[in-house]
Amino acid sequence: MAKGQNAKNEVINKIANAFGEDWIGEYNKKYYVWANDGGERVQISIALTCPKVMIDAPDHDFTPDHDWSQPTPQAAPKAEVTEEEKENIAALMERLGL
Repeated sequence: MAKGQNAKNEVINKIANAFGEDWIGEYNKKYYVWANDGGERVQISIALTCPKVMIDAPDHDFTPDHDWSQPTPQAAPKAEVTEEEKENIAALMERLGL
């Protein structure tokens, strides 16, 4: 089973319950609901994934004006180049004439 599949199923059930009769279902790995667009019914598709990098959201209390365009990913440990890697790079550059 893929990472996050149980959580994804739980979220899907919550969305389905929230939309009730406007819940359409799943097709081609997306989930569909009916929505009102100024008096016209339109379908909205929702794709769900379990992100590899989670955002830093300790309080989970986002206000409506939260700026989602700038998520704050959790800091990954800084990668250190080993001496062996430095030697391999130098040897490769020498062989390539760089």
